[in-house]
Amino acid sequence: MTTVLEWTGKTAAFELGRRLVDGAEAEPRRDGAEREPVPRLVDGDPEREGRLGDGRPHLRDADGTVHVPDPHENLLVIGDNLPALTALLATHRRQVKVVYIDPPYNTGNAHTYKDHGHDHASWLSFMTPRLLLARELMREDGVLFLHLDDKESAWAQLLGHEIFGEDNSLGTLIHQRAKGGGNARSFVRGHDYVHVWARDASQVGPFLTEKKSPAKLEVIDGRRMLVETDVLRAGFGRYARGSERRLMYEDIVAVKGEGKLAEVDAKLASGEYILRPWGTEGKHAVVRVTPAEKASSKLYSIIKALGGQNDLEPLGLAGVFSYPKPVELVKALVASQTFFDPDAIVLDFFAGSGTTAQAVMAANERDQGSRSFVLVQTPEPLRSKTARAVVVGGGAELTGGAGANGQAAEGADGTGGATAAGDAEFPTISELTAERIRRAADAHSPGLIFTQLEVVDGEQRPAAT
Repeated sequence: MTTVLEWTGKTAAFELGRRLVDGAEAEPRRDGAEREPVPRLVDGDPEREGRLGDGRPHLRDADGTVHVPDPHENLLVIGDNLPALTALLATHRRQVKVVYIDPPYNTGNAHTYKDHGHDHASWLSFMTPRLLLARELMREDGVLFLHLDDKESAWAQLLGHEIFGEDNSLGTLIHQRAKGGGNARSFVRGHDYVHVWARDASQVGPFLTEKKSPAKLEVIDGRRMLVETDVLRAGFGRYARGSERRLMYEDIVAVKGEGKLAEVDAKLASGEYILRPWGTEGKHAVVRVTPAEKASSKLYSIIKALGGQNDLEPLGLAGVFSYPKPVELVKALVASQTFFDPDAIVLDFFAGSGTTAQAVMAANERDQGSRSFVLVQTPEPLRSKTARAVVVGGGAELTGGAGANGQAAEGADGTGGATAAGDAEFPTISELTAERIRRAADAHSPGLIFTQLEVVDGEQRPAAT
């Protein structure tokens, strides 16, 4: 039996998402005719979604020039992610392999998007059109990772089943994010959830990670290789202590026959196997060597990655953003579905401090890949009473911490953590995102180029006077 969620505003939320998906075709039809114009999206229920206006949402450079990105261009899009995702359909429809999102947790902090409210219905209406757009951007073998805590986990899981289809649910991963917590009221909450869906589960391959086995890493001819010395054995089962379980090359015919020798010789010729002197009898063990970046095993469902502040310290950004996601976690998720797909596109439309961009760089660093990232972040103020000076874009500016998922940290007086006079001194979270990308590129990917764009949502505004 399939459980379907019902909430006030559901119909309007789905209609909005489907209208955006169906109406955002930017390319001309193949017969040369013009497409139907994008319908005006009037205020509805939920009213929080706002209007995209008469014009089609699009992206533009800092000088106001319309920019049509290449699908494999590294992008940081500044603005509300609803029109941003709509604009990306023109160039990225069915192009994205991995979507990782860490949306605002339903904690009661006001969203800085056009949506407001923190009840379940508001959160579901907020997420519905965004997930529908994300699905449309995904490749047929695309995967979406939805990272969140237990406050909205059950609702999110049912919503995802409805949007992607329950048959396309690939399960839930556990992110162990903390230890300790002896002062917890009931038990230590040290984990989050990562729900996983596919656009089409039948098209998705296994989730992979770097192989961790008894084999060891060696540098052979200047390349890191995973070396396994016991791939060929004389038999199965237990071996007496001190006895040799490996089948030596010279004994293959006697134990396994001519066919096995021919198979081993073919792998020796291809370089998959090498021979290595073994023992005191002048014989050779058959050794399998695998480039380290290609040695994989299945991803385990519990991923331990504590905190994310340690990732910011080497970049000179320690303490400027609260609760950034660990690079190691996002790298593991990205790599799990792009292990043998080094040109994949990765999308994160709740970018926060920019962890996903750095994770993509780290994944490329592992295998010299050319994965690209598309990040979307609203230019919301980055406020904190613990602000400190850091160098941003070559100039000294004040920055401060933000709450989970980029929300402004709440001060003890409930003012949002900064005085009204001090707010103007703080850059936006999107400025921090851009600066982190630049600094991470210096560390992981020198020469990396990314394009910073602004989303124009198409609303009609009065002319300036």
